Amino acid sequence: MNKIMYLEFERCIGCRSCQAACRECGDHDAKERNYVEYVDFMESRQTFPMLCMQCKDPACARVCPANAIQITEEGVVLSAMEEKCIGCRNCTFGCPFGIPKFDFEENKMYKCDMCYDRSKHDIAPMCASVCPSDAIRFIDFDEMQSLRRKRTQMNLVEGKKPQEGNKWQYVPEFFGVYSD
Repeated sequence: MNKIMYLEFERCIGCRSCQAACRECGDHDAKERNYVEYVDFMESRQTFPMLCMQCKDPACARVCPANAIQITEEGVVLSAMEEKCIGCRNCTFGCPFGIPKFDFEENKMYKCDMCYDRSKHDIAPMCASVCPSDAIRFIDFDEMQSLRRKRTQMNLVEGKKPQEGNKWQYVPEFFGVYSD
């Protein structure tokens, strides 16, 4: 996998096409594994896409007692393997981003896996292939670096980095996340 996911939260227009496309991806069982959240619903209608951040040291995998969450060579954190998942939901409580969801009917956890069946062949994940505002992009590392430099030149802040409990430290280099 030579390409990376790149998110620019402020570009999101709230169309939710990423969610619709996610439901159509491979083995997703017609369930979206990404979400569109409101920045502050009481203040504005601004939305942002929430995908699995594919953490360097994923809390969801660390807290899984059954070792059901696997990480590929490229660093993609996959959904829990059905045959191993015991339904404890530790992963849903452990994730600092609140990404893994638990399906009580199927008794299994699911989350964004960057459409690994596509992305391992450098084909854009479904969400990135349909995003009309380019809030979600699947680009090469050099392009991400170029975009990063442009944003710095425009004096925009790189990433949302809270002072306490900095959850953004978990996000690996291959996953660019930028917002005002």
